[in-house]
Amino acid sequence: MRRPTKLNRNEKWVPGTAGLFSVAGIKALLQFLRLGKKSGALLSMAVATAIYMWFYQWEFALGVTIMVLVHELGHVAAARHKGIPVTAPFFIPFLGALIMLKRNPRDAETEAYVAIGGPLLGTVGALVAFAAGLIADEPVLYAIAYIGFTLNLINLLPIHPLDGGRIASSVTRWLWVAGAVGGLAAVIHLKSILFFLLWALFVWDLISKYIVHRGKSTEYSFWGKIEVPFDQIPGENWMLIPFREREPLPYRTYSDLDGNQWVEIEWEEADVVHLIKMQEQGLIRSVFSTKIERKWRQTPKVVVCRYQIDYEPFEIENYYEVPERVRWKFGISYGALAIFLFVMLDVVQIMLNAQGGFLHSLRN
Repeated sequence: MRRPTKLNRNEKWVPGTAGLFSVAGIKALLQFLRLGKKSGALLSMAVATAIYMWFYQWEFALGVTIMVLVHELGHVAAARHKGIPVTAPFFIPFLGALIMLKRNPRDAETEAYVAIGGPLLGTVGALVAFAAGLIADEPVLYAIAYIGFTLNLINLLPIHPLDGGRIASSVTRWLWVAGAVGGLAAVIHLKSILFFLLWALFVWDLISKYIVHRGKSTEYSFWGKIEVPFDQIPGENWMLIPFREREPLPYRTYSDLDGNQWVEIEWEEADVVHLIKMQEQGLIRSVFSTKIERKWRQTPKVVVCRYQIDYEPFEIENYYEVPERVRWKFGISYGALAIFLFVMLDVVQIMLNAQGGFLHSLRN
């Protein structure tokens, strides 16, 4: 059992950290723009922008991409402030973008802190677009701001895996119930099949976790393969001896200082030790081979051992134990941000109507 995370009394709270996220976001952007491993993120961003340009004018397309980028950089800045490494944003047209944490948060407070960073910095970005629209009297900037405010407000819905669902974990998990009801209203309003699927998966996860499997352990499985070239397999007559299938494989597991769990699988017949990284911390129940294949028509020729790992996810018992003071601060911050976004959406809508409406602003 892990010790509860100690709170830093000198740590500034979320409402007062917009400046911190802004500065950290700029630093994250500078690092993000370096090529190398980030080239995939840059390519996905370029592809998303190009697809948006197919439907809309280039200024609006670029603005939407920037709104999504600023939102994701808020998560990056918040995660790095908590010492959690993350991947570069990967853009998915008409869905937004995503980043992956390279290490899971160790408590709900940290999870919520990282989650609220996106909508917080994203709101700042939308405000900048709105202010630029006021200064330049440019309708397309109002449209970009409207998308920015909408994006961040939708993400505040208390539905996993949206940001609001993660923030709710540090306030009260009853917000998830509200998210199930409010999410259905959002599905009806948006008429989005993708959002319906997201909502349906969330509701099913709630039912499965807290009703069907309440108090029961749940096992998961994942699969992989070990490839060994012919010339590295010991023995002269190994081709004449069939490899055993559906047999347990010896293994050992350990965790590193970053909280990653590793499994060493030993395939004794091929005299190979295969190291893999677990997707999440868990109690390994079994490791066994499922199928052996000989790949003759490729270079180099290999023998493939496909394996299955059954495990029970490890859940920190005090993960959702958040101090009352922290719950209130996150709750107030969450509510205030949602109300502010509602107000700004109404203000921008008024500005757009004065310009002839949202669609008319894209024709200018």
